[in-house]
Amino acid sequence: MSLPAIDFSAFRNGTEQERRELATRITGEFKKHGATRLISHGITGEITLLYGDKFFQLPGAEKVAIANIRDANPQRGYSYVGSEATSKVNKKDQKGEFQICEDDDVDQELVDAKEHFDYTRDGDEYSTPWPSEASIPGFHDWMEGAFLQDCMRLARDVLTAIEIGLDVPVGTFTSCMESHVDELRIQHYPPLAVEELKAGKIKRCHPHTDFGFITLLFQDATGGLEVEDRANGGWLPVIPIGDPTEVGVYIGDTLVHKTNGHLRAAVHHVVAPVSLKNREDGIMPERFTIALFAKADRHADVGPMSQFITSKTPQRFPNLTALELHNKRVGQLYDARPKAHMASA
Repeated sequence: MSLPAIDFSAFRNGTEQERRELATRITGEFKKHGATRLISHGITGEITLLYGDKFFQLPGAEKVAIANIRDANPQRGYSYVGSEATSKVNKKDQKGEFQICEDDDVDQELVDAKEHFDYTRDGDEYSTPWPSEASIPGFHDWMEGAFLQDCMRLARDVLTAIEIGLDVPVGTFTSCMESHVDELRIQHYPPLAVEELKAGKIKRCHPHTDFGFITLLFQDATGGLEVEDRANGGWLPVIPIGDPTEVGVYIGDTLVHKTNGHLRAAVHHVVAPVSLKNREDGIMPERFTIALFAKADRHADVGPMSQFITSKTPQRFPNLTALELHNKRVGQLYDARPKAHMASA
């Protein structure tokens, strides 16, 4: 069992009835898993994965020159292997469900074995430091001018489908995204010894939820991504099916807040590929992925909407702006949470 791969073409080209049926199906998958996969939506990650390979082969000094500043602000630029600690952002509650971690009661020694480059559109108030054109020709133009724009359009189409599937007015979520502050990340997971993984302190990425409305995730053929199996416990491997348009879609914390928990975020992690699961030794091959984090406008209220607050489901989350929620979550990654947010959590 794994996440289904749903043909998305009817949402853009089908009749109103076909669009509605597809929206209902997609939203149903989000209710079950917090995630699904889409194909036939018009985007492939092939060129971007090739650029990612070139980027991570740049000399260390060039990557360090455009390093992300590890604070609570939106991430921009290069982050070294081990910079993030996704183990610090979610933990299990007494019911065994993953929740946003509101304290420091987590293992502080767990390491993420990945490096990444984060960016947003040119002109954003949190600017992106880019590598020079001479170092990687065409990188900036493709990543910001073409691929980011295509991914932002797809993310808004998916959110429109969710609006239809939840039977809320179209624009309920997408009208909160007019400033286009989405972020895109290319990630590299270097080769890793299976013995290191089995020691328990290192994962390619620990169980966590993402912070925005939704995440679009393109991955290469390596494997290792898993999504929490809510129905049976354990994890569902998300094994690539070989379709060049395959993209995973994951519900993030912002949509959980807006729907007062009616939709739950997708808990996911990255471990050994299925082919290496039972091995005691060996080397996991390197892995590349691309993630688009679709974000609400920074000053938009992402507190629960009134239609999701009832006597049976009272308000579960505070009224925060999207930037406050983002800063809180990024701060957890880097032990840089703004004190005001920690006090009000």
